[in-house]
Amino acid sequence: MFVDAGAHIGSVVADVRRYHPSIQVIAVEAVPEKASDLARKFPGIEVHSCALGEADGEVTFFVDSRRPGYSSLAKRQHSDNDIREISVPMRRLDDIISTSAKVEVIKIDVEGAELGVLRGSPDLISRCRPVILFESGPRAGEAMGFTVESLFDWFVAREYDVFVPNRVAHGGPPLGRGGFLESHHYPFRTLDYFAIPTERRIEIRDRARKALGIVVTL
Repeated sequence: MFVDAGAHIGSVVADVRRYHPSIQVIAVEAVPEKASDLARKFPGIEVHSCALGEADGEVTFFVDSRRPGYSSLAKRQHSDNDIREISVPMRRLDDIISTSAKVEVIKIDVEGAELGVLRGSPDLISRCRPVILFESGPRAGEAMGFTVESLFDWFVAREYDVFVPNRVAHGGPPLGRGGFLESHHYPFRTLDYFAIPTERRIEIRDRARKALGIVVTL
C-alpha cells in the first residue's frame, strides 16, 4: 500500500499508478475541491478529505489561491487577498489506515506539518516500518511548533536513517544530525528526503538499484 499525505493534484499518485497499477493507494488532501478532483481522476483509489495531525478535531486551513501548492495549516506571509481560510477536519493517520493494512511507502508533503503527521502515526510506523518520503524546508514548520531538529530526532528515536534521494541506491552512511540541519541552508542540497528503517537499509538500497538499472560489480 502507498499512502500519499498531502496529495495535492495527484502528480505522485499518477506516477505510482503508472509504475505499479495494482498497488492500493490512499490519498489524503485537506482542500475539499482537490480531494474531489482526486476521487474523479483516480476512481480506484481511496481518498480522504482532511488534514493530518496528532489529534482529531476541526482546524483552520489556509488555502493559497496564488500558489495552491503552498496551502497549509499555517498562514504564509502573503496579502490577505491571496489567502482563503477554511475549516477542515483533522485526523490521525493511525485512525485512517486499517490495522490489517501493509503500508510499504508513505509520502508526506504538508508544508511544514510533516512532524504532526508522523506523531499521529505511531502504530502504523511501528507495525509496518514503511519507507517515508518527506519534504522538509527551512523554518517551514516553526509557526506550528515543529522544528527541523525535532523532525530529525523523531526519526532517530525510531531507528530510521535519513538520506538525500540520490544516496538511496548507493553505499555510504545516512545523514547525521548536523548534515541534515546544514542541508536546510541556502543553497539547499534538497527539500526532499527518504527515511528508511535501519533494518531495511540493504533491502531498500538493492530495490532502488534494480529500479534504476544500477549494476554493481565487485
